Amino acid sequence: MRNLKYIFPENKTKSINRFCEIKATASYIPEKSINNEQIIEKFGLPFKPSFISKSLGVESRFIAEDNQSDSDLLVISADKCLKQSNIKAEDLSRLIVNKYYGDNLLPMTASVLQRKLGSNTAVHAFDIEGGISAFLHALDAAARFISTGDENILISSGGISSKMINKTDPRVAFLFGDGAASVLVGHSEQPHILASYFYSNHEFYELATAITPLTLIEEKRAMTIEEQMASVYDTYSMGNWKEAETFYKEAVLAVSKNLFLESGLKIEDIDLVLVTENNRKIWELTLDVLGVRENKSISLIKSYGNTMSAMLPLLLDNGFATGQIQKGMNIMLISHGEGLSGGGILYKV
Repeated sequence: MRNLKYIFPENKTKSINRFCEIKATASYIPEKSINNEQIIEKFGLPFKPSFISKSLGVESRFIAEDNQSDSDLLVISADKCLKQSNIKAEDLSRLIVNKYYGDNLLPMTASVLQRKLGSNTAVHAFDIEGGISAFLHALDAAARFISTGDENILISSGGISSKMINKTDPRVAFLFGDGAASVLVGHSEQPHILASYFYSNHEFYELATAITPLTLIEEKRAMTIEEQMASVYDTYSMGNWKEAETFYKEAVLAVSKNLFLESGLKIEDIDLVLVTENNRKIWELTLDVLGVRENKSISLIKSYGNTMSAMLPLLLDNGFATGQIQKGMNIMLISHGEGLSGGGILYKV
């Protein structure tokens, strides 16, 4: 029986006197796109494309080539981001990567990305895990590093999410897409991150989980070797998100309340709300709880799918590229991640 009395942690006052800002954003999306009908035909699934698009909000998604790795996608967005700012990899104070599985268990994918960027310096390169919420954790950590003296930090998020999932379970087979986005943050004389707040609630731990292929094989010893190898790609398990619908609503209220308390802003002061698009319904629920119209947000899930840690940086890059994000705007970033863990950041452009 789950605890229905949700208690969120009290936000602590931060002492940050050296500020950071977003210097550049860039993204990379694979060329190949596959729609719902193609997945249904390929795997012989008993679903209609309209049912999938209505329930998940996804009509198509971009898929990496079989020979591509996470770092192959990440390096393209990272290189574009650095070139925009005329900064070399060795000029970075740190390099942070958020990904799903990554190139290898060890070394960290950030180390592989550092090599592919051609860095000649022993830059501090490391991964921050956390699935869907990882980018916000990385952005918050980067702000704290810069407050203690760092100059330029590159956050590269995303990679390949579609490969290691069940191809017949409609809750995941149609949901995920591949892509990468990078954000360069650096020192600023003026504050841009106005507030941040994070939480975790283990009550919904099993709602969305990713387990290692070895664990899968251990659980399925009765299978043949061929069946076990096929199950290696069945790593992401997702329950019915509506089980946590009440919690999602409470979380949105708690996150926004704490962000407004720290920043002194109100919802009327927010120009744009960017939400991790776990699916279309959770995006709609978040905006509804905040009392924000859909035209004050950006949605990419229809043609990109759920790109996990790349979602928020992709939305940021899209906003800057299309002019929907302008200087002086107040942006709320909200994440609903596995765990369940999530939170938000208020950012002034």
